[in-house]
Amino acid sequence: MIEHLKEMFGKQARTERFDIVRALHAMKMKENGNMSTHVLNMKSYMDQLERLGSLYPQDLATDIILNSLSKSYNALIMNYNMNGWEKPISKLHGMLKTVEKNILSKTPQMLMIREGKVKKNKGKNFKGKKQAGKGKGKKAPQNPPPKKKEKGCQR
Repeated sequence: MIEHLKEMFGKQARTERFDIVRALHAMKMKENGNMSTHVLNMKSYMDQLERLGSLYPQDLATDIILNSLSKSYNALIMNYNMNGWEKPISKLHGMLKTVEKNILSKTPQMLMIREGKVKKNKGKNFKGKKQAGKGKGKKAPQNPPPKKKEKGCQR
């Protein structure tokens, strides 16, 4: 009976492990996504695998996390690999938080656009100063309309 239970629940664990590994390897961070949430979700999947008895080696877990990050983290990934660092996931997460702060501070600011009509400053430039030759004063002469040709017989 114990063998039958092991066989029955062993198949369930294998299916669950397969689904977790598939989800873990399919995870990709969006370009402007939250890095902390992403890494913690991946760590959660790895903890589930450990609970099922399938532990990823530390270096493989780190590689999977680094591979799933957005392109904004490419400089850190290259630096991490070139220096041969081997950090636990908690330390890697701390490093990623520091990089994320730097990435966010370098993001260009966006101009806000108000809803509604645009007011035009007649005769003034964008700083509110009068422009030369514009505004009140003489109007430019308009060209008179072309003369009409007289109709008639000319011989």
